Amino acid sequence: MRMIFFAAFILFLSCASWAFEREVTYDGAAQWNEFRHFVLEQQKEDERAGLGYMISGAVAAIGGTIAYHQSEEVFSRTIFAITSNVGLAAIGLGATYYWTGNEVDSFFYAIDGSSLSLAEKNEVLQRYLSKERQEKENRRWIRVVTHALIAVANIYSASQEQSSEVRSVFYFLGGANALLAVSYSF
Repeated sequence: MRMIFFAAFILFLSCASWAFEREVTYDGAAQWNEFRHFVLEQQKEDERAGLGYMISGAVAAIGGTIAYHQSEEVFSRTIFAITSNVGLAAIGLGATYYWTGNEVDSFFYAIDGSSLSLAEKNEVLQRYLSKERQEKENRRWIRVVTHALIAVANIYSASQEQSSEVRSVFYFLGGANALLAVSYSF
């Protein structure tokens, strides 16, 4: 049972890396003034999210470290050490959101501060949004293929494993990644 719990925890951590990649998507029309409003609101949200990640990360890092030193069991200490590390990563992620925003900001400031007319800004925005939609679709399919490959590798490993406990972990990881691949395909 511990192996399955540990496998679930590792699966959560591997999926968390996809979750930390927050995509900012503007689905409105290629109208600069609407886009400008969206970006400025998104910057406020980035600051709120960043602060939230830094606070919760600090709590996880401190709590994990305290629990690590209080625990005597190896398995528990491992989980607490991982929790502490995830907390530290969350602090870094929060700081990134808070102080640097997202990938749209650079484009926005380059165009917003330019001498382009509103019609020219709208044209550049249209081209940018078209390219972003294409790249978003590519990232989605990369996730599908990545999780499908992980699923196949784990199911194959399970079929070759002699230990029933380890085999269960591989099947669990294979099934979970297969579900993730299917979920990203929509």
